[in-house]
Amino acid sequence: MTVSRKQALKHGYKLLEHPRSHIRVELNQDKSGVSVTHKGRVITRVFLNRSGMNAAVAISEAMGVKLPALGSSNSGLVSTGLLYRVLALSQLDFRNPSAYELASELVDEAISMQRGGGKTSGV
Repeated sequence: MTVSRKQALKHGYKLLEHPRSHIRVELNQDKSGVSVTHKGRVITRVFLNRSGMNAAVAISEAMGVKLPALGSSNSGLVSTGLLYRVLALSQLDFRNPSAYELASELVDEAISMQRGGGKTSGV
């Protein structure tokens, strides 16, 4: 049985309620698209279309995990802050040209978070 994208995102955002520095997640690719799972539960998915595949590439870059081949999966450790950005990336509509700019910013922030460098607010 497949999980709806809405239900998956609901579970994903529930994970964010308790901030953690390390959450093991898997990036999976099947015939319908790419999904991110935690402990076997789907937390977001993107479909096999142009917008979905753009999102999948951005998600894999943000997570620092190689995009898996069809029928495979790759795992990695992410923080809840990084996971928040992954969930945002999965909801972008890449038919809108401004989505690419937003995705680039989210990926840059995620990469910065992984390297331990953080942006300061300047306040």
